[in-house]
Amino acid sequence: MVKSDNVSFEEIAVHTGHRARAGVLNLHRHPVRTPVFMPVGTQGTIKGLTSEQLEGLDLDIILANTYHLGLRPGEDVLTAMGGLHSLMSWPRNILTDSGGFQMVSLLELANITEEGVEFQSAHDGSRINITP
Repeated sequence: MVKSDNVSFEEIAVHTGHRARAGVLNLHRHPVRTPVFMPVGTQGTIKGLTSEQLEGLDLDIILANTYHLGLRPGEDVLTAMGGLHSLMSWPRNILTDSGGFQMVSLLELANITEEGVEFQSAHDGSRINITP
């Protein structure tokens, strides 16, 4: 078992002769069984499913996108709602990406500095800063 202060990983099964394995990543909110299916909720929602339906599917974690969340609904709305978990009514884990893909794919809309990346919204021209 690999363990740190708030996270541990326990191997459940290992394929003999290969590197494949199954395990449980124990996180603060909910354990994540691996290998894992992680649906994408780009803007804090899985289209067509409620949070209750997602829990009924016994999902451990959802992926959200930092860049898109920063544009819509935006930092002010996320803060006012008490964070992404509260906005989504999702009690389990959420993994947010770094915005690195958008930094490359939207390079013409980005200004990269030592402090982070400033993007210009393709929707309304507003600015969003993503910092480490």
